Formats: sequence, C-alpha cells, structure tokens
Amino acid sequence: MEKVGEITGKQGELLEVTFCRPQDCGHCHACEGGAEPTVLRLRGEGQVGDYAVVSLPGSTVVKASLLAYVLPIAGLLGGMAIGSALGGEGGVWVAVGGAAGLGLTLGAVWLTERFRSRSARWQPTLTRVLPRSLYEKQEEETNHVQP
Repeated sequence: MEKVGEITGKQGELLEVTFCRPQDCGHCHACEGGAEPTVLRLRGEGQVGDYAVVSLPGSTVVKASLLAYVLPIAGLLGGMAIGSALGGEGGVWVAVGGAAGLGLTLGAVWLTERFRSRSARWQPTLTRVLPRSLYEKQEEETNHVQP
C-alpha cells in the first residue's frame, strides 16, 4: 500500500510527512485523517514542501487489520461460548465470558504493540520523494478530463 503525503517539517535526518492536507480536510471526510491530519516521522532526504511516497507491504496491513479487528471479536465470541458452556443459558455467564475473552485479546494486542512498534517490518518506509512541481504536474495530468 502506498500513500502520498506532504513533507511539512525536517529535523536532521527525520522528515515529518503529513497525510490528508489540512486545507483539504473537512470537506469530504474520505481520508482516514478526518479533520485531523495524520503525521509520520520517517528517516530520509527531502525538503519541506516536497511530496513523499510512503509504503507499507499489503501483508502487513492485513495482519494489522486482523490484530485490531478480528482477534478482539473472536475473543468476545469465544468468551461468550465458554461462558455459555460453563453457566448454561444464564445471560450473566455469557456476558462475563464475553467480557473476559474481549479483555484478554485486547490485552494481548496491547502487550505485543511494543514489539510491533519497534520492528522495522511493521513500520512504513519512505519509497521516494517528489519535488512539489513534479508532483503537481503529475496530479494535473492525472486529473485532466478528456472531452
């Protein structure tokens, strides 16, 4: 997966890349930044005002989605099933089991986040930097409508 963001700051080797520019936000809410821009700090060479192409392997995006969405739901449903098996049809046992299963899976995701945040495999990388003039020219050509 690749996204293009604007380089909005530079401190030594670190570039601050902002996605979903603030002047665009608030109009359609289509980007995941919503009203607030998403900012990443990455190592690389570039100038403020240039555009950075940042990539993250598709398999990593899928794994992160599974961890964030599917695993907690599986924990909730599994806990509910165990609660039902232990307590019969009583709604209290099902609720307690579901809460325990959800809590355990969310705790596991939270505990392993430290490892993932330090692993280069889970981090986005700077693919290339496009000067502002080249990026704007490409955007103009891409968005030009032929009659």
